[in-house]
Amino acid sequence: MKTIEGLIINSGADYLTCHVQLLTHEIKNCIRNHLQNICYGTALAERGLNGQTYQRTLKAFRGRYTPKTDNIKKGMIGELLTHVVIFELFENLEVVSPFFNMEEKSQRKGFDLILAEASGKDVWITEVKSGALNQTGCPDNSTSSFLKTAKSDLNRRLNESEMTFWQNAINSTNNSILDCRDYKDVIIKILDDELVAAADEKANSQDNNVILVSILYSDVNNPFRSDAVIETCSKIKEEAIFNRVFTLSIQKSTYEKVAHFLFEEELDG
Repeated sequence: MKTIEGLIINSGADYLTCHVQLLTHEIKNCIRNHLQNICYGTALAERGLNGQTYQRTLKAFRGRYTPKTDNIKKGMIGELLTHVVIFELFENLEVVSPFFNMEEKSQRKGFDLILAEASGKDVWITEVKSGALNQTGCPDNSTSSFLKTAKSDLNRRLNESEMTFWQNAINSTNNSILDCRDYKDVIIKILDDELVAAADEKANSQDNNVILVSILYSDVNNPFRSDAVIETCSKIKEEAIFNRVFTLSIQKSTYEKVAHFLFEEELDG
């Protein structure tokens, strides 16, 4: 596992935890390097369109972010951090869903992220839950609660006969995977099979691999324990409601610093 200055990383076969100690120059560079790919999808970003330069992407982010409520802002930064961590640390997975909603500036209808295995053999549906400490004031409890909520939401949606989720996933994948990738058609076929299952009212969460993500905004000097994440992941796997399960848990003291960094980048031009 690579190291990134400012991150404390712990990982196992089915989990990864990150504690963001400082928003270091290395982390900022990670955001800079991936922002356009994150926002538009790799295939679209690599066309080098004039409307999707780094500066115009920053402006577009501000336009989406600024009018939102605090809770939605926390979710947006949490999802952005998830993208960055996956781009940097998940060598065998490719994000195939853009951060920006293709249709409008509102919340996306569907899954938070969709990841494809580099082998092209499978996809992972990802749900991100972000927020501050819950009423217990305990980082372990709060992180576990976010993971359980992500589990419940995905379990519900993956068993629904909702075709829109999968059609949006196909559209996102088409914009994100480069045409030269041998597995592009394979991934789209996997998603299309899920669309057909939903249309035929045969959707089943047990057919899907999932990544459950928790983003805790709380003082990193009082961190959640990796053991708490491992225990929660084990219990979720025991429920056998998904095919495979992976958990990603991130803790950062605040969400505002990431947004402020992006605003400063735009001003610096």
